[in-house]
Amino acid sequence: TTTTRLIAHIVKNTGHRVGYTTSDGIYVQNSMLTKGDTTGPLSAEFILKDPTVEFAVLETARGGILRSGLGFGRCDVAVITNIQEDHMGLSDINTLKDMTNVKAVVAKSVKRDGTVVLNADNEYCTSIAKMVECNVAYFSMNENNPIIQQHCKKGGLAAIYENGFITIKKGEWKFRVEKAHNIPLTFGGRVSFMIANVLAATLASYAYGFTIDDI
Repeated sequence: TTTTRLIAHIVKNTGHRVGYTTSDGIYVQNSMLTKGDTTGPLSAEFILKDPTVEFAVLETARGGILRSGLGFGRCDVAVITNIQEDHMGLSDINTLKDMTNVKAVVAKSVKRDGTVVLNADNEYCTSIAKMVECNVAYFSMNENNPIIQQHCKKGGLAAIYENGFITIKKGEWKFRVEKAHNIPLTFGGRVSFMIANVLAATLASYAYGFTIDDI
């Protein structure tokens, strides 16, 4: 939800009219239209049918995918923040491998020239890279993460937390976006999982084509 809100916030500030779905409601710009857990395909459809919405950011939960699939055919960017044991036991999803296969549905919906953003600090997330036909970008709290290093050696795109900065890495190039402690969401740079959310949102926005200044 945090990553969804953050991407929507970045996009909104570039002048687009944004519709987004989260686990606490459906929003268009700054207005909540529906309250509740709205991370399923019906909520996505609600946003995609709204003629005033120019840009959609859709939180997509595994429950909705299992019940009725995705609410869209193709997307430009997908973000898989984490694959953990916190949602086991639903609809025969009993292992992390099962969970990975469910979440990979979102990654597989990315257009060929689009990008899937994966958490390089989570081995189940990184395994999704082998299942997709689009561009792959990684984020990590550790700039020395071997997956990031290998990926960037080949000219790949990544976001890392480096010397207190949210940093975009493209091949051998580094662009510092902002000091983490200047981003209120990170509570002065003290909350690492929030920094990870910021990395994911930054990378997704950059992969879509927004500039460092926009972000």
